[in-house]
Amino acid sequence: MRYETETALSTSLKRLRLAAGLTQEELAERAGISARTVSDIERGLRAGIHHDTARRLASVLNLDEQERRAFDAVARGRAVGPLSGPRQTVLPAFPTPLLGREKELASINTTLLPGDVRLLTLTGPGGIGKTRLALEAARAAQPTFRDGVYFVSLGELKSASLVAPELAKAVGAVETGPNFEQLLRQHLAERQALVVLDTFEHVTAAAPLVYSLLLSCPQISFLVTSRSALRLRGEHEFPVPPLETPAQIGDHPSHDILGAPATALFWHRAHAVRPDLQLDSTSASLVLEICRRLDGLPLAIELAAARVKHAPLASIRRQLEHRLDLLVGGPVDLPVRQRTIRDTVAWSFDLLDAPAQVLFRRLSVFVGGWSLDDLDSVCGAGRDTGSPLEDISALVDQSLVALDHDNPVARYDMPDIVREYAAQRLVEAGENLETARRHALHFLQLAEEAEPNLVRAGHERWFQLLDIERANLRAGMGWALESRKTVIALRYAVALWRYWRHLGEFAEGRRWVDAAVAMAGSAPASLRAKAMWAAGALAFPQGDHERMATLAREAYELAQQSEDRMDLRNALTIGGMVAMMHACYVDALEPFRESVVICRQLGVSWQLGTSYLNLGTALLHAGFSDEAVAALQEGGRVYRQIGDQVFAARVDNVLAHAALARGEVDEAGHLARGALLTVSVLQEHQGIADGLYTLAAVAAAQADHNRAATLAGAAAAVRETIAAHPGLFDLAIPGHFLNGTEQAVGTARWQSTRHAGYSMPAEKAIAYALGRK
Repeated sequence: MRYETETALSTSLKRLRLAAGLTQEELAERAGISARTVSDIERGLRAGIHHDTARRLASVLNLDEQERRAFDAVARGRAVGPLSGPRQTVLPAFPTPLLGREKELASINTTLLPGDVRLLTLTGPGGIGKTRLALEAARAAQPTFRDGVYFVSLGELKSASLVAPELAKAVGAVETGPNFEQLLRQHLAERQALVVLDTFEHVTAAAPLVYSLLLSCPQISFLVTSRSALRLRGEHEFPVPPLETPAQIGDHPSHDILGAPATALFWHRAHAVRPDLQLDSTSASLVLEICRRLDGLPLAIELAAARVKHAPLASIRRQLEHRLDLLVGGPVDLPVRQRTIRDTVAWSFDLLDAPAQVLFRRLSVFVGGWSLDDLDSVCGAGRDTGSPLEDISALVDQSLVALDHDNPVARYDMPDIVREYAAQRLVEAGENLETARRHALHFLQLAEEAEPNLVRAGHERWFQLLDIERANLRAGMGWALESRKTVIALRYAVALWRYWRHLGEFAEGRRWVDAAVAMAGSAPASLRAKAMWAAGALAFPQGDHERMATLAREAYELAQQSEDRMDLRNALTIGGMVAMMHACYVDALEPFRESVVICRQLGVSWQLGTSYLNLGTALLHAGFSDEAVAALQEGGRVYRQIGDQVFAARVDNVLAHAALARGEVDEAGHLARGALLTVSVLQEHQGIADGLYTLAAVAAAQADHNRAATLAGAAAAVRETIAAHPGLFDLAIPGHFLNGTEQAVGTARWQSTRHAGYSMPAEKAIAYALGRK
């Protein structure tokens, strides 16, 4: 029995045939082959075809040279990526040069680039330089991989189950369901790319995912950094060696020191903190001995070099010598160099005074950095430690903490290996549980302070602040879920749903909020009702009406137990939106009218503006145009009063729909362009998609068919990137004009031009829509 399946050839031929505007029968007739052959190829029943058949098809499809070569490749059974599309290459940069890794880089590229080795793991202890080496190798390999290089940092992940979602986000695979492995296989099957997975050692349970992708995605290669190998078939391990030191110091100490990577690294870092340090035969000998005793480990060398600011080289050598002698005989199951670097961090730790040591171990709870203002409530700085700035400065001097010089506000972070050591000291002190609790509550306070300001004037600053603290917010909410702190988890959900929605990251927001809502612990009815509202608000853009219907019923029951009338308004709103999603516009009027009444009794608020927006949209589609415009205008007035530019723009976009329905095309264009300009400045992705789609309808009404198709394609691309599924009412009025245009120009031309818009970068599409060059 033969089964239909999607292959590189089937996908390519179908896409190219549709772009050419041909049916299967027409393509077969013009190519001189049977229609059955075309059908079998597109159903995936044939993985390859004869060269002459491929040549005939390419000729009929009018492919250019690049497209012809790509099609010929898949026709011969070699999977390739999309014929067009942006290369996804975003690699972190470093402010300092990479020293002395030329041989390692050459060896990595020689192993990886021919394509025979598709899983290369850089192994070694923490601090050996695996990440830096992988990034430089990936940067050198960029031109070789047609679809680019993807970098996935796994260091912040707490569970192997999060590897697939993180990888999906990095490669641009839109989260459309729970089966991330299948999603990744489909997304990467035809791509030729390099995926860099950094810091894999604590999520090794995700190794089967890597193996699955290797089997199903024949042109995907993996470059992994880990303290241990993944132990997969086909894996090649590259143990990252320590930096080399010179054999001896001769008559030219400067040449000897700067010519070897280990001593050159020490000298560069030491000279940065002691510019007056002289390099002569004596200092060169001391540097050589220090680097040898540190086994050429880059992080250990940098930590030791930082001490030059406070101690002479001879003193550093003596202390290090004593320290290594004292700490010999560590756990035999740890690599020798890992014990060495652990000793080096411990040596720096022991040089701190008691208050700085307390602060150091408590700082390990932060993820993604911190500011001085965070220290008091999380670490107790200023009460049971010393001066925050003084202690932080001591940690920076020891290279245990790094200051972000690119941030206008002082912000700090720890290298991963240092954080690991600090976390162990925190556990040994018995402070880990309490510090994690304080960390979660501190960032919950930030989220709750930000939440009402996200819909007021100045909201840009609050969104930026949440972006900066995103990793800490994730850690705080993760702690609440893992610790079964139901109330804290629900409070996080209520505080952060607007943030996720604004970014268009509905899938991630829903995972967090749904996990909190599902918790069984006791919580006030009003808090649970507000969490239900948050869950519904995130489910709505993804068109999940079944989930919303369930939430509406549960939220309504909770609202009956709540003294906060806004909970009833929220429950009614979810129910009304479910009716809208089913195109039952008249059924939505009563709950929306009641929502307006409740909000007016409670005073001016974002919910009042939104209730007017919902009512106006329902009235428009129910056929009450004049009343709809009045409600929409009132909603816009409320939004502008409180300073919510995003939703004021959303009102203008719906008013543009009303203008289109009245035949006032110029007015619709004016409103839609203003709305798109606002949301593009604020980077609100859902609004960008809505604005592009409305302007596509305006172009259609003006008989500008190419522009209409291009903008419609661009809108679809933006919606796909955020996994948004617009409701019928979002598409109804613009869709009427766009459908007419498609009929006027023909499906083939429409699809071809729409595909060009779909492939257009969002910024270029916005500029095109607004009439910019």
